Amino acid sequence: MLQVFFEIPTQTPWFTIVGVLVCVAIVFLLWWKSVEPGEKRSGKNLAVQLAVALVVGFFGLQFVASKLDHIPIYGFGVMLFLAFILCTWLAGRRAAKLGIAKERIQDLAIWLFVGGIIGSRLTFFFVEEKVPTDALFTWTFLRRFFSIWDGGLVLYGSIVGGTAAFILAYFVFLRKYGLTFWGLTDIVAPSLALGICLGRIGCLLNGCCYGGVACPDCYGVPYPLAAAPRFDYTAQGLQTAAGFTLDDSTPLAIVGVVEKGSAADVAGLRTGDLIIEAIGKDIHVRDDLDRLLRNGEWPRGQNDLTLTVVHPGDQEPTQIGPFYPKSIRLYPTQIHESISTFLIFLVLLAYEPFKRREGSLMVLFLLLYPIHRFIDELMRNDTERYALGMTFSQFVSFGVFAGAIGLSAWLWRCQPAFKPADPQPA
Repeated sequence: MLQVFFEIPTQTPWFTIVGVLVCVAIVFLLWWKSVEPGEKRSGKNLAVQLAVALVVGFFGLQFVASKLDHIPIYGFGVMLFLAFILCTWLAGRRAAKLGIAKERIQDLAIWLFVGGIIGSRLTFFFVEEKVPTDALFTWTFLRRFFSIWDGGLVLYGSIVGGTAAFILAYFVFLRKYGLTFWGLTDIVAPSLALGICLGRIGCLLNGCCYGGVACPDCYGVPYPLAAAPRFDYTAQGLQTAAGFTLDDSTPLAIVGVVEKGSAADVAGLRTGDLIIEAIGKDIHVRDDLDRLLRNGEWPRGQNDLTLTVVHPGDQEPTQIGPFYPKSIRLYPTQIHESISTFLIFLVLLAYEPFKRREGSLMVLFLLLYPIHRFIDELMRNDTERYALGMTFSQFVSFGVFAGAIGLSAWLWRCQPAFKPADPQPA
């Protein structure tokens, strides 16, 4: 699990050189694509655009370098980007086989992405975090709202937001191209399943959407130090923060008990050690270490812990680590969902030649996914449970499944039987 895939250093000449070259390449590609085939390209126009790109790129990158020592590239964001690219490509290719210009699908993809992000974030803040309405227009809320690389995306919220964006996009600009509403949903349905599959891999990398504690004889996944499960299960008292406890009888950060066989034990941490520094930060009292390890001040993406301690009876400090504490083993519900949605993706592709009416693929997805999601939620332990011990997503799964049954009946009664027609470019 890698919350941070890699970091781009900004304090090197290569950051500016490569960054400016990327800006120039983007401008050149946009200039090249802006001209229709057979139309004459203006070299003077290109020269002006490249000059602007060089100036803006150089000074923009210098400004970034003055503010940041490095730029982290988050695993969750990488998977979202990859899902957007692959799913748009897949839908565009499927549309082209029906004679629909791929540009129509590319435009629709942007609407779906923006609508899905807005819906998922609003659902997260209102349902999961219960943010009061008077906090919606504060700078703190807006800053958190756009920090999607931190996680906090509720899938069913994204489906609702994406559906609203789909309907709006269809009536705003897609309808004029002669495209059918339900035909478009069938084009999008396999991409939706594939997108969830890739997105859940991002959840695994980020350490969110995790399962409950695995039984001793069951398979499970331990999460690294920076992931959310370690914080949550420490707060619940089900595990130590980093493989050891602190002595409650003193305000100093003195080690109480070290878990046998833990990473801290293997690294050489012992009962009675006085911790005076952790990951380069001075530790004066135990509250300093608690704030770092338990209360959300831990650096995002850092999975190793280095301690400077003074052993009982010694005068000189000793460095312990770096070592890599892990959480207790949990059910990997993200992997479950990636596998199941990939299977749904394959089922949708296999069923397509046999569909009788437009909209059948989307209905099939809306029938299959809620079944999986309801079962998978039984193993989740990161969401609140309401009446009957069910989560928000389980209630929504019931509604989606029931709605899919009703939609299936409506399509069967009201939609004409599917008859393949000669492709007509849109």
